[in-house]
Amino acid sequence: MKARIVWFAIILCMFGLVARAAVVVTTEVGQGADTYLTNDSQQAPTANFSAEERIRAFRQLANTRSKTGFIRFDLSGIDGDLEGAFITFDATYVKGGEKSVTVYGLVDGPMDIWNESTITYNTAPCMVPNPPTTLGNYQFVANTTTQLGTLTTPAAPADPITYPITFSSNPTALPLKDFLSKDTNGLVTLIFIGGDNEVEVASKEHATFNPPTLTFPNAYAVRRASSPVPANNAKIIISDYQTLSWTNPEPNLPQGIITCDVYFGETEPNALLPNYGLTLLASGVTGNSVPMPQLQPYKTYYWVVNTNDTSRQPSYVQGKVWTFNTNNSAPVVNAGADQFAWLTRTIVDTTTESDTYLRDATVYGGLEYMDVRGGSVDHASYLRFNLSELAALGPGTVKDVTLTLRKVAGTRNDTINNARFSLHGLNNVPSNTPQNWSEATLTENGAVAAGQEWNGAVPMTTAITNGWITDLDDNVPGISEVIASDVVTITGPALEAFIQSRVQDGGLVTFIIACEDSNDRGYGIATKENSNPAYRPRLQLTYLLEGATGNGDAVVTLSGTVTDDGLPSGQVTVLWAQVSGPAGSQPVIINPADQLQTTVTLPDAGWYEFQLEANDTELTGSDNVRVYVGINPCDAAHQVPGYTRLLSDLNDDCFVNLKDVALLAAQWLNCTSLDCP
Repeated sequence: MKARIVWFAIILCMFGLVARAAVVVTTEVGQGADTYLTNDSQQAPTANFSAEERIRAFRQLANTRSKTGFIRFDLSGIDGDLEGAFITFDATYVKGGEKSVTVYGLVDGPMDIWNESTITYNTAPCMVPNPPTTLGNYQFVANTTTQLGTLTTPAAPADPITYPITFSSNPTALPLKDFLSKDTNGLVTLIFIGGDNEVEVASKEHATFNPPTLTFPNAYAVRRASSPVPANNAKIIISDYQTLSWTNPEPNLPQGIITCDVYFGETEPNALLPNYGLTLLASGVTGNSVPMPQLQPYKTYYWVVNTNDTSRQPSYVQGKVWTFNTNNSAPVVNAGADQFAWLTRTIVDTTTESDTYLRDATVYGGLEYMDVRGGSVDHASYLRFNLSELAALGPGTVKDVTLTLRKVAGTRNDTINNARFSLHGLNNVPSNTPQNWSEATLTENGAVAAGQEWNGAVPMTTAITNGWITDLDDNVPGISEVIASDVVTITGPALEAFIQSRVQDGGLVTFIIACEDSNDRGYGIATKENSNPAYRPRLQLTYLLEGATGNGDAVVTLSGTVTDDGLPSGQVTVLWAQVSGPAGSQPVIINPADQLQTTVTLPDAGWYEFQLEANDTELTGSDNVRVYVGINPCDAAHQVPGYTRLLSDLNDDCFVNLKDVALLAAQWLNCTSLDCP
């Protein structure tokens, strides 16, 4: 039976006009829905029953039971004479004698668009919530319902009971025509209030029994325009919509032509007026859209699309009313302009510029190791790091220094330990080896011999006493010298102080390594030429520029604005969140994140992106701002839109100075033409 009724309803909806045969609509059709509401000692007023196969309707027992049927039919496919309409149910359980059930209709309008999967007694559009409604009772919100009449349920049959028990309303006791004729949106909601006896009827979720059914003996089925955009009952942002659009029905016959008349307005629809009292916006439309009229904020708008099909009679079908409102626009958010900042510290991770060892008049630069020997013939190793770029940045503080060296096989391959390793820093004093020594020429006693700081023997006590070198061995307070698995790691404030002095003196930093073992022990220290990059000498440090705050990270103020229409409550909350950051960077802590203005600390160079979101309790708006953190001000400047490099800035460091002149001089008279002399 259920399959037949549903199939019949679908057939009627598929083929446009059907001559005065009865039209059947179930709660399965279109936006139909069926459920029940409770407010009693068994089931709370917050419970939802949309998934049940039954509707536990028609039972009211003051202060104990309140079970109310809540049923919606979609009439958008019905037209013509609505006289004699009646409702049919399949009872799944009947207890006691027959009883009279009072039927109410929900006032036509947006209240018809309730959600079956979430509706409860406390959220139903017509019910006063509990509390304050007394347990086991119901109370309608004033002016939301109209009493339509009554229907009579059957009495419990004698055994054996065979379900379903089908029963229908009497069109005289429950006249529906006037109520249904006032419908403007194609949806009608009926509410059923019974007495003490229990009756349960099948819902559209029942596997075999028929759902609630509305039958029209004299009406006919039609197809109307559908799928409105904006969606029916939507809250919209005005700027998001430039057109009204819909889906046209298929013509009754292939040769039929569909044209549309569109009516629009702010006046609440009245089914008794032509076109519901709305104003003609466009006529004879052959497509499925028209330009959106000028909208105002805080307004509710109604519109109708009437269709004309040349292949059937009557050809003209009045559409149902769709509505949308602009009562609440999303907050307008401005997260501010993109920003460009820079780190006030420089991270250095570099290997040697030159490295060699001294033994005799032979040049030993260019080998994969520096030979370190102690005893009858002492060998010293020299290695230099170039930190002149730090010196060029201006005054600052050297911190977090780590020097890492790797023991390898040399002319000897003895064990390395603290007693066989000593480190010294070359000071810039007269008669010393100059800081710009070359590994291609420096020897112990050859044509380009080492200066006074090296006399061919260790310990280098005289050089330390005279201030020619700075002792950086593990016997010095402020030096940590750790040797493990042939790796030497030197750190500490004394090392930082020495490098600080060298940065202030141009940035060339020379270390001297010696072995103070008197038993002719020795080993190699890997050089920059070593085939294994992990073995090469490595100097790591942080250079904190003068005046830097914190740890030299970039500190940026995020500052946004929010404009809201004050709806629905005037309450707007904001939240900053990070969208992205440089590869490998850690998430940025934003505190506070719920203020329009906040400060963030950005530790890494690269692009960051942040989003400011505003929520007015219903709608959200957002905007993003990007922040570039440069390794220095010049790097940041390169990212600013419209940045133009000076043609004479040959090294692209944002300054035109002697460095650029040196580049020019180095290439003076060089030629790249095809006719160079």
